[in-house]
Amino acid sequence: MNRYEPESLLDKKQRHRVEKSLITRDPQRSEISEQVAELENSLETIKQEVKRVTNGPARRLDFRSAVALGALALSIAGYVIQDARISSRQDAEIEMTKNRVNNLERIASATTEARIRTEIELKALREGQDEIKRLLEQHDSRTRGTARQQ
Repeated sequence: MNRYEPESLLDKKQRHRVEKSLITRDPQRSEISEQVAELENSLETIKQEVKRVTNGPARRLDFRSAVALGALALSIAGYVIQDARISSRQDAEIEMTKNRVNNLERIASATTEARIRTEIELKALREGQDEIKRLLEQHDSRTRGTARQQ
């Protein structure tokens, strides 16, 4: 008996208790227990079929069966190849997008540096203009003062 089969997990007494607990007055639970019983019957049928097929003599494939298996294998191979092409194309697109983003980041940083330099130069020019205005105002006030005195 396989250790993964349901029979090996529970002994007969435990199994009987579990089955008994499933059968209650609740109609939904009794329906579930009926479905469990149907599944167990189906499982037994499948087990018998598997034993019959595996214990039977090895059979050769006829031509039509071989062609059908070949077509199935080609179809699966086609899907695998198509999936590989798609994922390869997606990988190439992702790499190209990463390169574009890196270029844009480089351009943005260069632009930011240039903007900062320009702002510093503009500030220096404004300060120079303010100084020139102040000097002109001082000169004008001096020349007016000397013109008044004369």
